[in-house]
Amino acid sequence: MTDSEGPIPDIIAPGLNALFVGFNPGTRSGLLGHNYAGPGNQFWKLLAEAGLTPRRLRPEEDRLLPEFGLGSTNLVARATPSAADLSRTELRSGVPRLRALIAEFRPRVIAYTGKGVYLAAADRIRADWGVQPDSLFDGPVDVVLPSPSGLARLPFAEKLRWFCEVKRVIDAEVDTRR
Repeated sequence: MTDSEGPIPDIIAPGLNALFVGFNPGTRSGLLGHNYAGPGNQFWKLLAEAGLTPRRLRPEEDRLLPEFGLGSTNLVARATPSAADLSRTELRSGVPRLRALIAEFRPRVIAYTGKGVYLAAADRIRADWGVQPDSLFDGPVDVVLPSPSGLARLPFAEKLRWFCEVKRVIDAEVDTRR
């Protein structure tokens, strides 16, 4: 955590279509108490344009995500200016908590908001964008997304392509867990 604020609570409910997993809150998110709150962050715009939410939500409306079958969490609760401020050990220490959340709430898709988030969770050195060939957590479909941060170098259209992949997987996935 920063000296400014506490951790941002998970936004999660049973049976979500997708749980978005980030590294950790940025400084502004930590101050405001809402994920993806940085002025250049494109997360909320990407959700809306991909058809995952009916309109562009504001960061302070993040508690509405479960109404649209979506949730949000982070590997690390501590807010920092950059994910580069987190150690590999700190990132890996968040995996058991993530595993427990997924086992309890059983989302259909785990959408990692950054390749590095997935690599840290998977303890791997390489991954491609999009749907992964196997599930890290015994069941959900893993989808690796580009970071929605405005600092991420990919053009918006390329980021949107991968957020649309989450929508495609949700729409195509047959829920066989019942």
